[in-house]
Amino acid sequence: MDSKNCGKCGKTASAMCINCKNAFYCSRECQKSDWKCHKNQCRSFEVVIDEKIGRTLRASRDISAGTVLISETPAIIGPKWTLDEDEEMPKFNCVGCFETIRTLYHKCPSCNWPACSSECIGLLNIELHDIECQFLKLGKGPKNSRDIKSIKEYFRMDTMLALKILLLQRKNPKRFKTIMEMESNEKNRLLTSNYKEAEEKIIYLEDNFLNPLEKAEEKNGHTILPLKDRKTLHKIFGIIETNAMYINLQTGTEICGLFPSAALLEHSCLPNITYKFDMKSGFKISVKAAKDIQKGEALSTSYTHVLWPTSVRQQHLMDTKYFNCNCERCNDPTELGTNFATLRCIGSDEEPCHGFQTQTSKDEYSCNKCPIKVSMEHVNMITERMNEEVDNLLAMSPNPGTIEDLIEKLSPFLHPNHYLLFNLKHTLVQLYGNHKDSPYDSLSIDTFKRKLNMCEEMLKVVLVLDPYSIRIAFYTSILLYEKAMCMFEMHKRKYDNIDLNEVKKCLEDAQKIISVEEDLMEGKQLLQKIENALIMC
Repeated sequence: MDSKNCGKCGKTASAMCINCKNAFYCSRECQKSDWKCHKNQCRSFEVVIDEKIGRTLRASRDISAGTVLISETPAIIGPKWTLDEDEEMPKFNCVGCFETIRTLYHKCPSCNWPACSSECIGLLNIELHDIECQFLKLGKGPKNSRDIKSIKEYFRMDTMLALKILLLQRKNPKRFKTIMEMESNEKNRLLTSNYKEAEEKIIYLEDNFLNPLEKAEEKNGHTILPLKDRKTLHKIFGIIETNAMYINLQTGTEICGLFPSAALLEHSCLPNITYKFDMKSGFKISVKAAKDIQKGEALSTSYTHVLWPTSVRQQHLMDTKYFNCNCERCNDPTELGTNFATLRCIGSDEEPCHGFQTQTSKDEYSCNKCPIKVSMEHVNMITERMNEEVDNLLAMSPNPGTIEDLIEKLSPFLHPNHYLLFNLKHTLVQLYGNHKDSPYDSLSIDTFKRKLNMCEEMLKVVLVLDPYSIRIAFYTSILLYEKAMCMFEMHKRKYDNIDLNEVKKCLEDAQKIISVEEDLMEGKQLLQKIENALIMC
């Protein structure tokens, strides 16, 4: 290598970037830095403008699976901008670390907002509560400190992320500018429920904090926040709605973060990247290629749930992101051959039909064997009723028998792979052998065969819908684990020459897949169960 200077620190270089052959480094430490990305000499992607979706990322060269594409800390982090309601058990979030709390025993010593502890490390963190702590003192507190409804109405954590962003114009103007340059979908939001909800949140912020601030500014003749008008606030809420990424804390609590580069990832129901958050490094996101990506290919993630049917995914995208998806899965009535939303055709009174109904247009389903068509309105009506029945049953901590009964009841109307049956079966295979009413030693060989068959059928589905275990690693790992334990029990009964090597292979695959979720409590627990099972094998 010819003598060159390190592009990071200027010393004589001793290493060269293997990607671009133009970036030189004096040591491994400099090579690990992101200097090469700042110089745009060997980035794996480029920002392009798409007429339909705006700014997005495209691979600027062929990328191998596992390549780290983006590593960045959030521009801002805070509680979810939409909070789950639970009227029977009111809950709040710690203003410091955002963890869920059930009591108001502890408060921030400075602003008096709810906290998990008066010594919570998030209370003094300049990237967390320190941003808004002094500002929250402007509020007068709940109208009635003994009324839970009044308390909930005042401690609105669903407005906190927007407030943090607004305050960045004083705390960190450069970061505020970066966030305000993100897409907000302002025009598309005007007639939506999101806009109306944001309007209500803005009124709350004005009444409790912004109006008192404005009076204080007028009194002192000094402007603290130049921008605090409704147009700015609506833009902030639009930016949050469009770009916020959910982060699961180890306890399962969800929070939100804005990542300027990662926010440019395109949506696809068949994504090609995976990402992970490092809680110990300021919630830094690490975006990796989940598969080999060709030059010019869009870098994509999924903004919806993989185990939703096309109609639900499309509606969710339109309601929250204001666009329709045109990926391969969305354009295939059979959802890539899985028949995840396919219905059985019941035919006519004169002649029963053994065909299947799939969505062939925006307004109707059609049979693949007979001329019968069903309106989308009718399909939605019957699936909503079935969905309600499934949700109600699963919410009651059912036993295997009640799930079997509902599967039998719905099966004459749904394809065996239909998402409602999938949901029931995924629960059922976990209950077989693990529920007090059906321990392993009480199960018959026929039940084992039924469980094994369901696991294999569902694995075929998930490996089509999420072939690289990007979005539903937990679901896939559970199926592999339950399949392995079923086979292990059948082996113990010396049934059908079950190969222990196959059992071990299932467990090792499950272990590899769930490793991406090991930071979460549920992932850690499943990983421990898999490791214990491997010891037995």
